[in-house]
Amino acid sequence: MGNNSRAAKENPVKHFTKRAPLYNRSSSWVDDSVLIRTISGLAQAGPGSRVLDIAIGTGRIAREFKGSGSRVVGVDICPAMARKARACADTIVLTPAEKLPFKNDSFDLCVCRQGLQFMDLGKVVSEIRRVLKPGGRVVLCHVTAYGMIDKKETFFIQKLRNPARKNFFLPGDFVSVLKEKRFASVESFEYITEESVRRWINNGAIGEEEKSKIMAAYRSASEAFKRIHNVKFRAGGDIIDSMMMVIVRARKREKGA
Repeated sequence: MGNNSRAAKENPVKHFTKRAPLYNRSSSWVDDSVLIRTISGLAQAGPGSRVLDIAIGTGRIAREFKGSGSRVVGVDICPAMARKARACADTIVLTPAEKLPFKNDSFDLCVCRQGLQFMDLGKVVSEIRRVLKPGGRVVLCHVTAYGMIDKKETFFIQKLRNPARKNFFLPGDFVSVLKEKRFASVESFEYITEESVRRWINNGAIGEEEKSKIMAAYRSASEAFKRIHNVKFRAGGDIIDSMMMVIVRARKREKGA
């Protein structure tokens, strides 16, 4: 897992307060019905399942589970984002995911899409394990680099776009941490999301200087990066990046296992 030792330019609450008004329009993956159904299918939540959505954001994932008859509890640290999710969950708690205010063995399922890059990964996964019931499932979905070849350039662009970001992921990072925390049946799946860079950078949280640097980074990117990301330069100045997302599913071991 990559990281940046320099202090972040801003904290996640400040960052997402600025992003909240435009969040649902800032990336194709936010409302991608195929991706959402994939996460839901891997989670296998049934009617009456108790689901924890970490970094609930605007509630698009939570809404899918609530619609299937599950009872959904969302957590987030940003009030402006959580307000947009009120209709999508039964309960929303403002709390850092590194210290969940729930009893042990409370949930049948935990999901997190695009939140762990702003958190202490090891602490959050430990908390997920604690609050899941024995046999309970976790499904994580996050953007990563494709591998070591594009790592440096991908992480550079991600840092410019998310100045509060703490973690930068490679595809195997989530499998490694889940196994380290003694989860069982760990599976990993790849999902490619085709993103308009112009749309992706107009997230409400960064200025024109950072936007210009991101566009310049794509134009001057290595041939390997452009090939791996299937970068396309469109008439009018937009750029298309086929970004890697990794979805990981695992299960909390039964007691005594």
